[in-house]
Amino acid sequence: MRHKGHCHCGNLQCELGLTRSAASYEPRACDCAFCAAHGAAFVSDPDGELHISVRDATVLSRYRHGTGQAEFLVCARCGVFLAVCLDQDDGLRAAVNVRVLTNFGTFGDSVAASPQRLAAVDRLARWRQLWFSNVKLSTCL
Repeated sequence: MRHKGHCHCGNLQCELGLTRSAASYEPRACDCAFCAAHGAAFVSDPDGELHISVRDATVLSRYRHGTGQAEFLVCARCGVFLAVCLDQDDGLRAAVNVRVLTNFGTFGDSVAASPQRLAAVDRLARWRQLWFSNVKLSTCL
C-alpha cells in the first residue's frame, strides 16, 4: 500500500510502502516540545519502506534537540516538519509525520507517545523496533 506526502511547498517529498491498511496504523503523537509545537504524529512500519526526496538541499533544515540522537527534517522554505531519522551503524531508520501525507485522514487515531521518558538506550531500541528500516534519502540541487 503506497502513500505519498510532501511539505507545503513541495521541496520535501516522501513515499511510503506499508504492509497493512492505513486504518490499522495508530500514529504516535510525541509529547516533546518540538513535536507538540509542530502537531506531529508519526507513522512507520519496520517491514515497509520509505523514500524521502529533497528537491533543493539548500533549504533542507536538519535539526537535533534533547539527546541529539534523532535528526528532524524540516523544510526551511515553508517550515513543514516531514520526518525524523536515526542514522546508526545498522543503517538509516525513519518515521514520517503523518500530517504531511495526502491521505492522512485514512490512518487510525493518534496515540500519545513519550520517548523522552525513556533512557537513551531504550529510546534507540524502541526506534529500531518501530521505525522504517528500509529508508532511502535522495537529494538534488
